[in-house]
Amino acid sequence: MDGRACASPGGVIHYSSVVATKLDDRSSFDEAAHADWAGPRWSPAAVAVAVAVLFLAFSVLMTWPLPAGMAHQLVSDGDPAFQTWTLAWDFHAFTTNPRGVFDANIFYPYHNTLAYSDHLFGQAAVIAPLLAATGNAILADNVSLLLAFAASGFAMYLLVLDLTGNHAAGVVAGFAYAFAPMRLAHIEHLHLISAQWLPLAVLTARRALRGNSGRWAAALGLVVVLQGLFGIYYFYFLIVLLGMVVATFLIWRHGGRDLTAVGKVTLACLVAGAILLPALLPYQTVHDELGIERTLPEVVKWSAQLDNYRAVPPHNRLLGERMGAGHAPDLERQLSPGLLLVPLAVAGLFNRRRSWERWLLLTVAVGSIVLSLGPYWLTHHGREIWLPYRFLYDELPGFRSIRVPARFGLLSLVGLAGLAGLGVDLLCQLARHRRVPDLLSTVTLGLMPVVLLAGLVIDDSTRVPLPPALPTSLAAADAPEYAWMAAHPAPAIEFPMGDGLISSSWSNFWSIFHWNPLVNGYSGIAPPAYYPFRDRMKTFPAPETIRLLQGIGVRTVVYHARSADPAVDAAMLARIRQVPQLHQVVGGPDYVFTLDADPWLLRLAQIVPRGQAVALPELERDPPTFGMLAALLQRDGHRVYGQGRLDYWQLTPAPHSVCYTVLPDGTTPPDANSFAQGGGLTLYYTRGCGV
Repeated sequence: MDGRACASPGGVIHYSSVVATKLDDRSSFDEAAHADWAGPRWSPAAVAVAVAVLFLAFSVLMTWPLPAGMAHQLVSDGDPAFQTWTLAWDFHAFTTNPRGVFDANIFYPYHNTLAYSDHLFGQAAVIAPLLAATGNAILADNVSLLLAFAASGFAMYLLVLDLTGNHAAGVVAGFAYAFAPMRLAHIEHLHLISAQWLPLAVLTARRALRGNSGRWAAALGLVVVLQGLFGIYYFYFLIVLLGMVVATFLIWRHGGRDLTAVGKVTLACLVAGAILLPALLPYQTVHDELGIERTLPEVVKWSAQLDNYRAVPPHNRLLGERMGAGHAPDLERQLSPGLLLVPLAVAGLFNRRRSWERWLLLTVAVGSIVLSLGPYWLTHHGREIWLPYRFLYDELPGFRSIRVPARFGLLSLVGLAGLAGLGVDLLCQLARHRRVPDLLSTVTLGLMPVVLLAGLVIDDSTRVPLPPALPTSLAAADAPEYAWMAAHPAPAIEFPMGDGLISSSWSNFWSIFHWNPLVNGYSGIAPPAYYPFRDRMKTFPAPETIRLLQGIGVRTVVYHARSADPAVDAAMLARIRQVPQLHQVVGGPDYVFTLDADPWLLRLAQIVPRGQAVALPELERDPPTFGMLAALLQRDGHRVYGQGRLDYWQLTPAPHSVCYTVLPDGTTPPDANSFAQGGGLTLYYTRGCGV
């Protein structure tokens, strides 16, 4: 029995010398190269398909009852509605105007608004045939979620199979990775559930480094490209992960051939980055134009504490009541990897079959946990001890846009689950070498992975309460306001705009049925003028609000008369009907009004000659108006300077080379001529500028 492997839930699984040959790394399977078959001889492709189907079945099991209502129900009312819109927008844009895909229809008149969060291009490409066939964006989002769980588990299975040749160890590790409590806490975050490329990056990088293989380096480059298409958040994590892989490899092996391998890996990643530039540059543009950075206090606020690694989601069936909200204030810090995963990972450290890979996986696990703690550790005496995250925050471009360091805990699962796979493999080795009859050994090997999987199901199982069903078409929505908007496309705004952080993703979701540009929006960030503008709109329909809406080009106004107090709606409708520029076209309870056209602010922005920068030195005197003007200017390619701050956007003072300035009427700068006027603002040109 010395060469026999563990059994899988569906039958006895063997070490496959065929797979070993396919993967072209004999050192991975030296002990298993001549293993006996313990069951029917299956081709590697058949085994892979069977395991992939198994993980899809696991996904259905662990997310139930979502699969039963996946055509009409989302997993929650929050981010899933936003992600449904994202997938639908990607499909809509790529089939109508691919070059404008980043200029999504939210937060009008800002541009590149898709880059305010993950673009989900990869997920959209996968479910594009489904969207084309059904037009059901809710179904598309739910299918993407199930596939993301299954793909993540399958990817970890492949990594562990590559390390050990043990299919059962791969399945157990894949399940532990895909359905860890900290991942189920993020079940509403599709971009975080789509974690399949992280284990595959370790697999391909390890192959390229150990074998000095250009072929595997190219495979790694492909993985990097795919990660960049499936999620920007994890793309940054992938950079850190590959840094850990290369660093541990060079500590373990640093000969000339090894340095050549590192060079191949580096080149492959650089080429991948170049391929991704069209998908990455809009994020850099948003950063450059708006100065989006997470402040250190904000980063510290969303950092983890070690106690958070005991916290499970409140809906966890086993420990939710005892180890839920009491150990973490929010889902971002419900970071428990599960009760079984950690001891299996510890066992994996004693699996001597692998050399530096054990320490690589340990480095990933521990390093990621340390990074999740944020920029510094606060001692009991109030002293700040800087942690590695502070270096990344200060030195790695783009890292300041990351809001939640605690999410590095998700990266730790790559190391923990990989080690757990080594641990299961070690248990299989111990069982094979026991001096017991063949039949008893076979039964032990067959039951072990089944028992471990059953334990993981109990450990990880989480209730998934679902919100009410939603319509999937304009006809089913019974929404005459959106039907009218679909027939009369124009920039629009919906009232009430709500309160709090961005308020609601429902304006995004309902826009699937009309695709009109919306002043409203929901995303990972809000543009800097959004909150001042929303505060101004609280006095709607006051004359200054009507004037501003006209100025930015809004033509459609929707008022949802669904207040808890009918008197509030009645008073609002009475005021609206007194405004001569507004004309009712759809009756209640969801009223639609057209707004007379007078895009004075838009005209002012369009008058500025192409490529010329503009100064807004009086922005703080009227943040909503100047903020929207800045958005219009940036949309047309103008660089905006000024003085003061608008939310997180700190304007840069204009250099002397800036020729155009916009000021309130009556404020004339020296040596300047009036170039254009509108809405109480004047565009000035500095005499002799640029000569």
